[in-house]
Amino acid sequence: MCSTLPLSGQVDPVRAEAYFKEAKAFCDRDGGRLWGVSLCGPMVIADAATGTIATNQPAPEGARPRNLGFANAITQWGGVEWSNFVWQLLASSDKSFRGILMMHELFHRVERPLGLMTNDGQNSHLDTLEGRYWQLLEWRALARALGSSGTERTAAVKDALAFRFARRQLFPDAAANEVLEEIREGLAHYTATALTASSPRDAASQAILQLADFAQRESLVRDFGYASGSAYGILLDAWSPGWTRQLKGPEDLGERLRIAGGIAVAGLDSRETAERAALRYDSTSEKR
Repeated sequence: MCSTLPLSGQVDPVRAEAYFKEAKAFCDRDGGRLWGVSLCGPMVIADAATGTIATNQPAPEGARPRNLGFANAITQWGGVEWSNFVWQLLASSDKSFRGILMMHELFHRVERPLGLMTNDGQNSHLDTLEGRYWQLLEWRALARALGSSGTERTAAVKDALAFRFARRQLFPDAAANEVLEEIREGLAHYTATALTASSPRDAASQAILQLADFAQRESLVRDFGYASGSAYGILLDAWSPGWTRQLKGPEDLGERLRIAGGIAVAGLDSRETAERAALRYDSTSEKR
């Protein structure tokens, strides 16, 4: 979502206006239901090479922020926070991806007022063999949970949590650091996925695709929170409707899901339990 840029091309004001309307339509459909506030606010689409921009409201007077058009990010401009989008990335994306990208960044604009902005987590353990192994198994179990219901979903969530416990037993600082990324980037990606989906089933399908996509990334250190946060969020929507309005600060989404599902901790924190569960997910291929 923070991809930087490179190809030049002037911002087309007509297309930019259409993109603003797409984002507003998602905000209007949500109506502040998810987080208690509207996600829409000041938006600017910019091309760094040509210096051209388009805004959804009058631009502040004076010098522009230097980072316009270089990355999708939150930008201070005229004393307020703007959602800053890279023109080339929006223009080259289909409507589905563009919707997720824009709603992701729009959530970041309200994340701090909601008390959910966090610092970077130090998650280098996810680039180790053991760290990546247990993370990918967790994602496989989450994908199975998203694609099922009833007792099958509960069993898959238990497996995901067992893999999560196993990883965090190996890396003592993992829990605290992973939570930071799952909240900051994970909640943004969950929000974008939930608000752009046509139905709960569509949201679950999108989360499954995201897990598969991020599993192919060379490094998970900076990226894992997107997929994990989205998956846990969509599952929480099913088991604990309205959970976002109960969130008062950064917390472990896996623990919230465990409680929502009435799943006991006993046994989940056993390495033996995790090893047995791993056999259900073709675990041998993950360590090759």
